[in-house]
Amino acid sequence: MCAESRPWRRPDDKPVPTVWRRFEGRRPMADGQRPRFVVQDATPELDDAVLELMATHFLRDEPVCGALELTGEAAAVRDMERLWRRMLDQRTVLVALLEDGRVVGANMTSPECLADKDRKEEYEGTRSRRAFAAYDYIKSLVQPDVFTRYGVDCYLTALGLCVDPEYRGQGVGEQLLRARWDLCRALGIPLTLTWFTATASQVLAERIGFEMLAEVPYAEYDDPDIKRSSTPTTKLMAARIT
Repeated sequence: MCAESRPWRRPDDKPVPTVWRRFEGRRPMADGQRPRFVVQDATPELDDAVLELMATHFLRDEPVCGALELTGEAAAVRDMERLWRRMLDQRTVLVALLEDGRVVGANMTSPECLADKDRKEEYEGTRSRRAFAAYDYIKSLVQPDVFTRYGVDCYLTALGLCVDPEYRGQGVGEQLLRARWDLCRALGIPLTLTWFTATASQVLAERIGFEMLAEVPYAEYDDPDIKRSSTPTTKLMAARIT
């Protein structure tokens, strides 16, 4: 770990966008062809499309946001969009594009650094505060904290992975997750960590190399809405970048 931690910024010699992966979908679409995808960094021109994808699908489909009906509170939606836009400004968000350039997937990734460890977010929305309280609780179960446990002063975290429903089942989510290794190696970030809230993403994360740091059954949360989530448990998981 470095003796002195500084706020993270993307190195000038790491161009945006960098294409991290190219792959073909697993099944044909209505035209009989398998779609082809590119995974790269989100450029400023793609920011609005990424935000639209996340606001339209992630906030509805993700278990915690769905249980809290976060889309029903305008202030909470603004909180999420503000956080996502800050991540986009760092130029570390990963997107999956079709050959025509359309955004069909995004992983809202961002460096979390020791220098910012004690920064407190201010949330306008009641429902967003409840969602992040659930996140803070599972993080508090990791002792010592992630920085100390892994001996790092920066790791790549995420605030949502989403795939357009039309392209789910094509391997887009897996390739977005695997691209974290490519991105982290290029940027010199030795660890990635995420709060996985859905069973499918937990299974995928374990398969590609994430280890579980903490697990909380939804039924054990104090929040009555989160308690009723249809997913059994929530997991905080991390992977060393090798």
